[in-house]
Amino acid sequence: MNEPGEAELAPTGTLPGDRVRLRTVSGDERRRAGVPVPVRRAILPIVIVLLWWAGSSWGWWSNEVLPSPVNVAETFGHLIQNGTLLPNLWVSLRRVLIGSAIGVSAGTVLGVIVGLWRLPEQLFDSTLQMARTLPYLVMLPLFILWFGVDEMPKILIIAIGTSLPMYLNTSSAVRDVDPRYVEMGATFGLSRPALIAFVILPSATPAVLSGLRFSLGLGWLSLVVAEQINAQSGLGLLISNAQQLFETNVLMVCVLIYAVLGLVTDILVRRLEKWLLVWRGPVTQW
Repeated sequence: MNEPGEAELAPTGTLPGDRVRLRTVSGDERRRAGVPVPVRRAILPIVIVLLWWAGSSWGWWSNEVLPSPVNVAETFGHLIQNGTLLPNLWVSLRRVLIGSAIGVSAGTVLGVIVGLWRLPEQLFDSTLQMARTLPYLVMLPLFILWFGVDEMPKILIIAIGTSLPMYLNTSSAVRDVDPRYVEMGATFGLSRPALIAFVILPSATPAVLSGLRFSLGLGWLSLVVAEQINAQSGLGLLISNAQQLFETNVLMVCVLIYAVLGLVTDILVRRLEKWLLVWRGPVTQW
């Protein structure tokens, strides 16, 4: 008999007596393991930075090609002190927040509608699948022609970039809800709106949140493309100026900022996932 919190599986290609044991890892067990989880997650980035520093110090490459972490840190401090970085960073953050809010909301609503009803799927799905394959760089000249070079095309590109993956994940999650749950809710007398609100949407939430993580990550990639449209402010302006002046250290500062912002976004969504999906209990790991 298995111990509480454990399950046994017989994998394909093994004898019946050979079994793989899965166990549910609680937070207390992780803390007792010795090394905290945040420290484990930081090991690989620290190793990469150390290798980067060693390569720069030992002359494996020219600092003009890839400046050392010390030079990048000094450039970061200089950009903050002269008032260049923070205002442009805020402009980029505002664009991502507005564009992602529009795109995630539109993608979620459309995904729920398409997932629930066949007629909207027949009307919208093929068109959205075609839009999903359109490259941003091809659309940039058209967006400039249609909407000018102000904020509208930048926010629209981010909204499109975040809405399509959100739509795909949400519609697929709604369609994949176990029909037995719906039948059970109908047996208890739930109306159709109640079934959607209390059965279908909660069951689809894990996949929807996975789509949210993916969409917000694409939001930062879309920002890079969007700020190529005559950017007068934002991180795109810093990147454009650095390219023209061959300031590799400024480029590396912007790259690292994008990486950190993407990581922070992912952590926030994971926290939201943990809060909304508390009913699933601890995560099962090997």
